[in-house]
Amino acid sequence: MIGITEMYKDIGEMIGVKYRVVNPYKEKVNCSILIISKGYKERVKKLNPDAKIFEVRAATFRDLIESLEMLKEIGDEKKIEESIKKIREREREVKKLLKRKAKVNPKSKFLERIALDLNLEISEDGIELVPDYLGGSIRTHRYDLGLIERIEDRYRQIIDIINSFPSLF
Repeated sequence: MIGITEMYKDIGEMIGVKYRVVNPYKEKVNCSILIISKGYKERVKKLNPDAKIFEVRAATFRDLIESLEMLKEIGDEKKIEESIKKIREREREVKKLLKRKAKVNPKSKFLERIALDLNLEISEDGIELVPDYLGGSIRTHRYDLGLIERIEDRYRQIIDIINSFPSLF
């Protein structure tokens, strides 16, 4: 049985496997394969020592594509290629919304990775990009959205901030 955490449950559909939503961060689960957030492997392994663990990232479109590529080992390769194609199309559409170049000053590595993917210049004197978990306005973990929509929403928020400035540098 494949177990996927709540945040990444959409990955099950993207890779074409049967799965169940589990919380291996806090409890032992009866799954031979687990798909979890990057950075939690040691914690999850302590509770689930027999499970094969795949750590995924999805801050950026590229992260999600790389994660899906890695999951070809357990998923349906054709379904994964279809999912990657869909993600790339969404990525192109979202990036077209950026109307200008700008200097930005991301206040988290998470937002910096998105800014770099948008080819924005990172600078101390740039437009501040502050995530909600540091008191800012950029919502990073909207669980009311699907995984691809959540990534897209982060990009759109940054793009909207940049496009809202009347003149830039």
